[in-house]
Amino acid sequence: MVRTVAPPPDQRPRHVMLANAARARLLGRDPDSGALRELDEFVNPGSRLRASALDGERPGRGSTGSRRTACEPHTPAAQHERQRFAQLLAGHLEALALAHRLSPWALAASSPFLGALRAALGPHAAALLVQQAERDLTPLTLHALQPRLCQLLPPGPAPARGG
Repeated sequence: MVRTVAPPPDQRPRHVMLANAARARLLGRDPDSGALRELDEFVNPGSRLRASALDGERPGRGSTGSRRTACEPHTPAAQHERQRFAQLLAGHLEALALAHRLSPWALAASSPFLGALRAALGPHAAALLVQQAERDLTPLTLHALQPRLCQLLPPGPAPARGG
């Protein structure tokens, strides 16, 4: 779903993160030419591994001394890997926000990963998030993305930032 409330012109996104559990791309407009360009790319190698390769422990029972206790319900290794990747991306976005290198931004991510990434965002990156869409655009080329991102990333000069 796309957020229905349009941000004010000075809060329109200048960056967009395209993400799924396997790959993420941070895009922005070139300040001189206005052309869309890829600023950062992230690949999650763990997303391509089989669950048996990711999960080093088997579900079962744990023991403490002579007592046996039931373990917490097993969380699939793929879910752990998705959360780890979301935390890595959120940490990068938070660092950019703290360094004043992230302007208002939009997020387009696959359905399960959108929630994981939103939950992992730090306060500074979350405050700059102005639009989100539940769709996976990571496999598209910059040329194919251009018309789809026209509304999210308007061409033209970047808004002036105070600071």
